[in-house]
Amino acid sequence: MENWRQWLEIYWLEVLSGLLVTQLLVLIWCVVATIRLGRHKQTLKKLIEPVQDQTLKKILASKSVDEEELLGYLYHLDESTRRLKGKVGLVRYNAIGERASDMSFSMAFLDERSDGVVISSLFSHHGQSYIYAKPVENGSSTYRLSKEEEQAIQQAMESSVEMRETAK
Repeated sequence: MENWRQWLEIYWLEVLSGLLVTQLLVLIWCVVATIRLGRHKQTLKKLIEPVQDQTLKKILASKSVDEEELLGYLYHLDESTRRLKGKVGLVRYNAIGERASDMSFSMAFLDERSDGVVISSLFSHHGQSYIYAKPVENGSSTYRLSKEEEQAIQQAMESSVEMRETAK
């Protein structure tokens, strides 16, 4: 316990910096998702306003709306909304092999298509901590991934499978 306190007194700034950077990245990701969702809501309102109390079937039957254009837009809206659903995977581990108490981590943020980013923070008792971000497309990256990063991506992808299975 005493070693832990000594370590925290020495490296408190690095720990705080790492947490702040991680929180900032998550905040940016949430703001972007909120902005995109707001734009889709505005577009949907504009589409619905002229035909307020009509059902979709009536709208499609009328000659004032182009069916192909409406269906294309609805498909685009569905695809865009799927991309906003976030999937997260987190793996904590001891990267250096010292008594670091699993202070290193890899966290994957993916969308419905398994595209996104994996962020890794490697902690060391020697005063140096490193944060890496690697793009993820279709569940893999063009960069070499550590086994922990692969586990975080797999966790994120499996969390969406479980959600889809319970929705059926």
